[in-house]
Formats: sequence, structure tokens, C-alpha cells
Amino acid sequence: MSQIGLSYTPSASTPIYNFVLDNFGGFDYPRTYQQETSYNQSANGASILSGPAYRQKYQWVISTMMPKQDANNFDAMFQAWDSDRASGLPAACGITDETFGDSLTTNAVFVTAPSYVRQGPQFVLVSFGLVEV
Repeated sequence: MSQIGLSYTPSASTPIYNFVLDNFGGFDYPRTYQQETSYNQSANGASILSGPAYRQKYQWVISTMMPKQDANNFDAMFQAWDSDRASGLPAACGITDETFGDSLTTNAVFVTAPSYVRQGPQFVLVSFGLVEV
């Protein structure tokens, strides 16, 4: 089964937030790369690679259905993460991605705050973006 595990331990240490996301809003894989390397040619025809001097970072664009209470807990996690980040603390979420290729475990930060769309009385569509750090 394709799934993403997301966790965060706020500076207050309680509660510890853990989510397993496996009900995605589309058929696209949520994992991609943040930037791409540019391939150019010099005046004499030699290939030139440009781009950052470090490996490309993963990014996730996720849209998932959650029960209303899980969406409330997800929002509480985001607010705890944002509060830690605003205080200058090293705020990073743990992520395990088993949606494509080999399983990937790394740390990520929110680059797009979650948005919430009610899908009836019991479910909420939660959409957000993360990037590897």
C-alpha cells in the first residue's frame, strides 16, 4: 500500500503527533524534486551542468481525505510546528514515504500551510506542501 507517515514532536514534548496518510486526492505521486539541474552547451558545444552544488531536495504536495477529528489534530500539529519555527527552534517533521520506489525516511518542513475543505459532516480534504531539509 502506498502511504506517507508524518510525525512531529513539539518543543513542549506533548502531544507527539503521528499521521499515516494513504487516501490521496489524486493519482499523482506526491513526491517530486524541489529543483532541477540545468543542461546547457558552451560556445564550443561542451555540455555544462548548472544548479545548486548540493543534491536535489524532495518535495511533497499532498491532498488527502481525513476524518474531521484527524484534521483538527493535523491543524494542532501545524500550529505547534509554526509556533516552534517562529520561536527560532529547529522545527522539522519526520516523514517516511512509501509511495514510489524505495522507501524514503527524512525530515521536512512545511512550505505551504495546510488548507481545509469540508467534504460533508465527517470528512475534510487537507492539502499542504513539504520540502526536505
